Amino acid sequence: MRDAEFDHLLHWVPDVGAAAREYAAAGFPAHVNEPLSGFQNAGWRLDERYVEILTVVDEEAFATSPYAPAWELLRPAVAAAGRGGALTFAVNVPDAAATAERLRGLGHRVVEAPVSFGDLGFLEVFAPDTPSWAPFFITYDPPRDQLLAQAGPDAFDPGPHDLEALVVETPDPARDAHWLGELLEVPATGTEVPLPGARVVFEEGPAERITGVLVSGTGPDVVIDGLRFQHSNPTAQPRSARPAAGGPGSAASRSEWRSW
Repeated sequence: MRDAEFDHLLHWVPDVGAAAREYAAAGFPAHVNEPLSGFQNAGWRLDERYVEILTVVDEEAFATSPYAPAWELLRPAVAAAGRGGALTFAVNVPDAAATAERLRGLGHRVVEAPVSFGDLGFLEVFAPDTPSWAPFFITYDPPRDQLLAQAGPDAFDPGPHDLEALVVETPDPARDAHWLGELLEVPATGTEVPLPGARVVFEEGPAERITGVLVSGTGPDVVIDGLRFQHSNPTAQPRSARPAAGGPGSAASRSEWRSW
């Protein structure tokens, strides 16, 4: 899959504000949005990439949200996460509709979930017959690099760390890395898939879900609402904060401009 890149990770939590404070205390500044249509989220934004911290605060109000159809597809992962944990992750592609056709050609059941806010929108593509930790695909309109370019230099602060990898625990890491590599058209190397933006590392275990992330720099490893944050190189100095930008999930963007 040409130009496939990591876009964002979904972290389900019981209390977005409390989780965002834990993120900040661990060195991952997170901007909190106000609840909207029964839903609330926050984001630790790095650049085009981010971690979305999310919860449903009012099921009745959320039933009419434009995100409700896609959310139904994620409910099994939410149930597995219990009181908190990573659900899945999004992969940015140039044309999600074309990706949907490719997945159908491979025999997958595919659900397309478009969301629009006037001059802003995105298309999400899910394959519900894949493992719950498997990614979905997203294309922004306008493209995400244009959205970032529209924001000012002080739109957000990523802090001193970068997100390097997602950690997925499955019973057969080599098999599942190979499967994901074929799905993404990003060939696996052993038990890793070198997805641009954040590689995907498979570890052996029974969880069958995303259990953690690897981040750059120094600091104590922490667990925030079921998601483990592990520093990949504790002897290295943290990266300097990148030049600030904006976009989906940033402090400068509209709170409703978000994706799963």
